[in-house]
Amino acid sequence: MKKNKKIIFIIGVLLISIIVTAIFFFDIKSKKTLKLPKVYFKGNIENMLTKEDERVIELEYVDGDKTFKSYAKIKIQGTSSLSYAKKNYTIKLYNDKNLEEKKKIDVGWGEQNKYCLKANWIDKTHARNIVTAELAAEIQKKYNLFMDTPHNGTIDGYPVEIYINGDFLGLYTWNIPKDAWMWNMDEENENHIVFSNEMYEKTNLFEEEATYGPWKTEVGIENEENLQKLNRLIKFVIESSDEEFRKNINEYLNLDSTLNYFIMLYYANLGDNTAKNMMLVTYDGKIWYPSLYDLDTSWGTNSDGITLLKEDSYKTITNVKLWKRIEENFPNELYERYLELRKDILTKENVMNNFNNFKDSIPVSSFEKEQEKWKHIPGFDYSQIETYLDERIPIIDKYMESLVN
Repeated sequence: MKKNKKIIFIIGVLLISIIVTAIFFFDIKSKKTLKLPKVYFKGNIENMLTKEDERVIELEYVDGDKTFKSYAKIKIQGTSSLSYAKKNYTIKLYNDKNLEEKKKIDVGWGEQNKYCLKANWIDKTHARNIVTAELAAEIQKKYNLFMDTPHNGTIDGYPVEIYINGDFLGLYTWNIPKDAWMWNMDEENENHIVFSNEMYEKTNLFEEEATYGPWKTEVGIENEENLQKLNRLIKFVIESSDEEFRKNINEYLNLDSTLNYFIMLYYANLGDNTAKNMMLVTYDGKIWYPSLYDLDTSWGTNSDGITLLKEDSYKTITNVKLWKRIEENFPNELYERYLELRKDILTKENVMNNFNNFKDSIPVSSFEKEQEKWKHIPGFDYSQIETYLDERIPIIDKYMESLVN
């Protein structure tokens, strides 16, 4: 009997070894055969230093059966990233060299002619912007927000390799741009407006009325009428009593979207999104929805890509009057929302699964080519994100609980 058990045990061990070995070699094979879409630029994009410098190039996109050629209007994209050696680009596709006929291509979000190509200079994983937006989209979807948009009011994207005149330019992500179609807006509708918060001045901190410059229209006309629609919200934040703020907030802000935004600021330590990079979206000119954008400074990393934020850096969020008032007047709602999200979307397992899925979508060879081309690219690897979560989650759990105790 003992001999039979021993034989069964040995057979079991051998079967497990065979299965594990098969899985290992299958994974290695799949990694070798994994290929990214390739984007070929033909033209001159040297010494592009300002957003006003627009050039015309030829573009070819190659991804199996999904292959197309077009002309493209190209310019660099971003704010602080304009000074980086590796540039972000906005492209608009056209059928003709004179750029008279738009070329609309569906790469997963419907037929569009405008896209953004992100260099992800401060994030060598190339994952933070996309994965953080994916988590934000999951949250928005949970509360039926931005349901008619391509990605619940956030960007989306996937990795590609870009070449310029035959030479490797870098590993990029092909993204939804900061454009009307990101929010499913009709540019002819005067109440379809998106304002972007551009700076850290008093107006951006909700301490003074808005002016153009610190605020910019991404969708809609830059006129006094639209500015006053934004100022209606800002004056409410500045002037209302606590009682008025609690009672009337739904006439100015979508509370679900606002709670979601606030919690992501804390959980992912989005220090670059408390004021600057916040999108304010309205479909009726009255009720505004905060929307996250530009999320590479996240999960504990600083905007330089080479240092980490201090443990208590989340406390600077309430330097913005809007967030301070939300925290003071809706502590129970914040805590309850946080507990709901910690059950599913904001678990360590779900966050890391999203990051690991993204990592597995990029061949090792693409990272190797990127490192060879851009030897001094900054950023932290995936282990930093996991360490951040281990350290951060207990702190935010305790902080959120303190709001109601």
